[in-house]
Amino acid sequence: MIDLNNIVELNNVKSIESLNKGWSRDKKYIITTDKDKYLLRISDISLYEKKKKQFELLKRLEELDINCSRPIGFGKYDEHSIYMVLSYLEGEDAEKVIPTLLDKEAYKLGIEAGKVLQKLHCIPVPEVDYTWKKKYEEKIPRKIKALKECEYKLPLEEFLIDYFISKSYLMDNRPLLFSHADFHAGNMIVNNGKIGIIDFDKNTISDPYDEFKPFCWNVFVSEYFETGLINGYFNNHVPEDFFKILKYYSVESLISQLPWSVQFGDEDIKIAYKVYDAMLKWWNNFNLDVPTWYKGILEEND
Repeated sequence: MIDLNNIVELNNVKSIESLNKGWSRDKKYIITTDKDKYLLRISDISLYEKKKKQFELLKRLEELDINCSRPIGFGKYDEHSIYMVLSYLEGEDAEKVIPTLLDKEAYKLGIEAGKVLQKLHCIPVPEVDYTWKKKYEEKIPRKIKALKECEYKLPLEEFLIDYFISKSYLMDNRPLLFSHADFHAGNMIVNNGKIGIIDFDKNTISDPYDEFKPFCWNVFVSEYFETGLINGYFNNHVPEDFFKILKYYSVESLISQLPWSVQFGDEDIKIAYKVYDAMLKWWNNFNLDVPTWYKGILEEND
């Protein structure tokens, strides 16, 4: 049983509920006190500096008018662990709610999510001693090596690798902004028709377009939601380079996902192939400049 004695932010606890959703190795709990409800995350102490930086960045959320979890407390749990306390956001899982909506309702919710993302990317971040291109030059060989050594194969593997290498110039001069880093319907809730953002555990500093990389999870629940998210973020003025870079990130995600999925077993390997098949369809074997699911600029009142 979890011991809350060392967590000064949690007093007069009424109930503790284990939370197993998501891929994080953190232990997560919903803590209900006599005054409020919180999310408690327990992480390995080796992640202390990383988690501390995340917590400091999350404090910037206080300045934004968005519906999201708020940082409450951070510290040492015991000699092996650290803790982070966040406010608990009430609502239903967006990935379950959105498929039940009419297309225009899903689109409007996507618009709202895009505007939230726009605000997140305005959070000031500290200066870093690297460029986005440099970061990519470091990851490209590692990702390719993992795919080539994977026991499972992708039919267009060599094409994807060649594309990943030859189009890396798209990463030149990319801006570096605050990033949620896992921004999709699986990390959103819907409460009274409004979107809420949860699970900032991966927040980092990155290219803002990289935030759109997990678009497949949104498209699976609603093409209109993902279209709205893009249009809302760009205020209906999608830049010329956006879909070129999104296409590049799509290739990267396919190279990454299969080797990553192997460690989790057959079900996740099947999902990796499902995403692969969907990507090929959406981009017509990567011959299209704009994916088939994107609906263009729509009138919200239609």
